Amino acid sequence: MEDLHKYLLEQLKVYPLAANNYEKLKSVRTKEFRFDGFSLYVHFNPARAVSSLAKLDPKSIAERPCFLCAKNRPAEQGSIDYSGRYDICINPYPICWEHYTVISKLHEQQRLSDVKIADFFSLARDLEGWIILYNGAHSGASAPDHFHFQAVGPDFFPYPVETPMPGVINKITFKSANAEEAASWLKKMLATPDGEEPQMNLFCEYKNGEYVTTVFPRVCHRPRQFFEEGAGRIMVSPGAIDMTGHLIVAREEDYEKVDKETLLDIFRQVSKEHL
Repeated sequence: MEDLHKYLLEQLKVYPLAANNYEKLKSVRTKEFRFDGFSLYVHFNPARAVSSLAKLDPKSIAERPCFLCAKNRPAEQGSIDYSGRYDICINPYPICWEHYTVISKLHEQQRLSDVKIADFFSLARDLEGWIILYNGAHSGASAPDHFHFQAVGPDFFPYPVETPMPGVINKITFKSANAEEAASWLKKMLATPDGEEPQMNLFCEYKNGEYVTTVFPRVCHRPRQFFEEGAGRIMVSPGAIDMTGHLIVAREEDYEKVDKETLLDIFRQVSKEHL
């Protein structure tokens, strides 16, 4: 596969919107709150407003062009073919320096299938050195109508994704050197009586010869603060990266409001003990 670092640098030369937002990463402000064995962070990143504040009701989604479909992407946004089924694009609204979107060539719902799960682990193996993630359709995906994964560089995370955060963010991790075994475990984890995909976020990193898969069970997409009026409103919309303990806020006023107790409250609202 073409070198992703080289591809990113080439895109930043010809894609002004992305170049501007990657440059803004240098001025992202961060607050750290320490706990026993881990920390939680709040990042002020205005470029993420497009995702964090997106309208996700069925009417709004139906009325807007799908921004992940190739025909609707900016002309300057290039891609790398993966397996004939996906386009790998840089994320023009990055959370971290190495941030890619792995987009299905077909306009299909954000929902895992046996094939998609196999692709998830293939990506982790083929993109060794990156972390592959998946946002459930109602758990952070800003395009629930178009299937996609994401890939991010591990340097963004001060702790491994699988680091326990007891009492705050619940997660379940499984390690295996065998992709089929990892896929079988994941299918069992996601099985529900009604056949609907549970709310969750999903990560996989291939390291030291193992697939390290972590599931973050969810209760809801957005906490109550997102919907409050007046001074109590905090417009946060936690996705997969947020669930690792990195809450991304797009408005400075929200960044200033979030203290340790508020941060704990937000994560405890969206995190579920078990799938």
